[in-house]
Amino acid sequence: MGRHWRLGDARGSPCCSGALSIAILWVALASSIAVFAQTGSDADRLVREGRELARQGRLEEAEATLRQGRTQHPNDARFALELAGVRYLRKDLTGARQSLHAALRLEPQNAYGNEFLGSLYLMDGNLPAALRYWNRMGQPVVGAVLFVPALPLDPVMLARLPGVSAGQVLTEDRLARTAASLRSLGISADSRFRLDARADRRYNFTIQTEPLERTGGRWWWQALPYLRSLPYEAVNVDFFNIGKKATHFTSLWRWDAEKRRIASELSGQASGTIRYRLALDARDERWDLRRTYNGEAAALDGVELRSVAGGGEAIVPLGVTTRWTSGLFVSGRQYRNIGNEAGAWSSGGWLAEMRNRLEGRVAFWPEQRLRVDGWASLRSGRFLSGAGGKRFVSPSGGLQAQWFPQARGERYEVNLQTRAGGAYGRVPLDEMFLLGMERDNPLWLRGHVGTRSGRKGNAPLGSQFFLVNADVQRELWRVLFLRVQAGPFFDVGATRDPGGSFGSRGLIYDTGLQVTLHTMRGIRISAVYGRDLRNGRPAIYTAVSR
Repeated sequence: MGRHWRLGDARGSPCCSGALSIAILWVALASSIAVFAQTGSDADRLVREGRELARQGRLEEAEATLRQGRTQHPNDARFALELAGVRYLRKDLTGARQSLHAALRLEPQNAYGNEFLGSLYLMDGNLPAALRYWNRMGQPVVGAVLFVPALPLDPVMLARLPGVSAGQVLTEDRLARTAASLRSLGISADSRFRLDARADRRYNFTIQTEPLERTGGRWWWQALPYLRSLPYEAVNVDFFNIGKKATHFTSLWRWDAEKRRIASELSGQASGTIRYRLALDARDERWDLRRTYNGEAAALDGVELRSVAGGGEAIVPLGVTTRWTSGLFVSGRQYRNIGNEAGAWSSGGWLAEMRNRLEGRVAFWPEQRLRVDGWASLRSGRFLSGAGGKRFVSPSGGLQAQWFPQARGERYEVNLQTRAGGAYGRVPLDEMFLLGMERDNPLWLRGHVGTRSGRKGNAPLGSQFFLVNADVQRELWRVLFLRVQAGPFFDVGATRDPGGSFGSRGLIYDTGLQVTLHTMRGIRISAVYGRDLRNGRPAIYTAVSR
C-alpha cells in the first residue's frame, strides 16, 4: 500500500530539511554575487565616465562624476586617485593633495598615489614631505651629492657631512642628519636642499649654502660684518672656518661707558661628530634698579658690577635631531655702590658650576610645515667665596614652534616660543632673569626696554620667570641676499623673587610690531615698536645679531 506525504511530514524529515537549507544558501549567495557584481560594474562605469570626461577636457563634469562615485563607493580608492588628477589639471593643487591623502588612507602602498603626492610636495619645495611618500616606494635613489657653492672644507669633513651618498635612498632621517651636520659645523648662515631628476631615473641631491665667510669684493665690503655693532659702541671680530676645519673664533669688544664688555669664543671639531666650545667673558657695568627693586631703590641708580666668566663644554649628538651639551664654567663677580640695600643678590664671590643642556626636535609634521623643538637645561654649582649660601641650582626649559601656513614659499611665518626657569640657593644679581629688550639678554619681552640711560636693570627681574613670545612675520621684500620681514607680536611674561626684592607682581602683556632685515653672512637687524599693555608705556628698540 502506498504512502502519502503531506507538507507537515516533509518538514519533519531530516533529509528534506537539509536539502531545503542548502537551496536557501545557494539563493542567498547568488543574490549577493549579483549585488556585488552590480556594485562593481557601477563603480567601474563611474570611473570610466570620469576618465572619459577628463580626456575630453570637461573637467568640471569629470570632477562631479568622480565625486558622485566617491560618495557611493567610499572604500574605493580609485575615485580619490582620479579626482586628484582632475583637480591637478584644474590647477587646484590643494584639492589634489587632499584627494591623494584620502586615497592613501585607503591604500597606503599605492605606488601611483605615493609618487603623485610626493611629486606635488616636491613642486612646492617641501622636500621632507615628498620623501615621506616616495620612501614608501624605495625612492628617490641619489645619483650624486652636490654643493652649491662649493664648501671650502677639509675633504674628510666634507665627505662626512652629507647623511646620504650616491646609490642610497634619500630618506627623511638622512635628510635630517645632513641638516643637523650643517648646523653643528656652523659654516653656513643658511642652507637649502634640492632634488633634480636625471636621465638614469636617479636624482642629484644639491645642498645650497650661504657661507659665513665670503672672499672677494672691496675691502670695505669685507669689513662691514665686523662693524655691525658700531652704532652701539662695539665691534665684532669674527673668523669662521679657520684652516677649513670648521673652527670658529668670535668676539665682541664694547667700550660703552655703562656696559663695557670683552667676550670671545672658540669652537671646533673635537673628535668625530663631537664639538667643543671655549668661552671667556669680562664685564664692567652700571645698573639702574630704581624701577625693578621693591625696596628703597633711590640709592640703586649706578650699582657697579664687575664680572669675569670662563669655561668649556662639549656638544655631543644623540641620534639624528637631538644633542647634549655638557661643560664646566667658573665665574666671579664684585659689586659696588650698593648702599644700605645689600642682600644675598648683591654678594660677590666665585662660582664653579656644571652646565648640562638637552635639545632636539619634539615633533615634525612636514605636510603642514610645522615643527616643534624643545630644550631643557640644568646648571648646578657652589660658590667658592663670598658671604651667604654656597649652593646654586638653575633648571630651565622651553618649547619653540615654527609654522609656514602656505604650501609653498616663506611669505608668512608663525612663531611661538615658551620658556620658564628658576635659580635657587644663592642667586646674585647677574644670574637673575631679566625680561626685556637688551642686547646681552635672550629673554625679550618686547614692550620693555632692559636699559635706562644705557644702564641695565630697567625691565622686570627675578630669580624665577615665565615667558611666551608669539609673532606672525610677513615677507615684504627679497632681492639677492637681502630679505625684509615685518609683523605683529604678542608677549606674556612674569618674574618672581621669593626674597621679595624683585618680581613683576603679576603677568605682563606686551604687543607691537617688529621689522627684521636679513642680510649677508647671517646678519639680522631688528627694529621693534612695543607697548606694555598693563602700564601703557611704549618701547622702541633696535639690535643687530648673527
